[in-house]
Amino acid sequence: MNNRGIIVVGGGAAGFFAAIACAESSPGTEVVVLEKTARFLDKVRISGGGRCNVTHALFDSRAFAQRYP
Repeated sequence: MNNRGIIVVGGGAAGFFAAIACAESSPGTEVVVLEKTARFLDKVRISGGGRCNVTHALFDSRAFAQRYP
């Protein structure tokens, strides 16, 4: 048996999106995110007044709300 996992280096927004993409494309594979600082997503927490400042190509607010948690 060949057990392999995926390690994503960097606990920022890009690292989390990469980890999610890996987990979705490889069900059953362990995905681990490594971060050198004490907290994950620190820059996301401070952007947009703590609400995450997101720029998106989807301009219809109803369609955006349906796709964004």
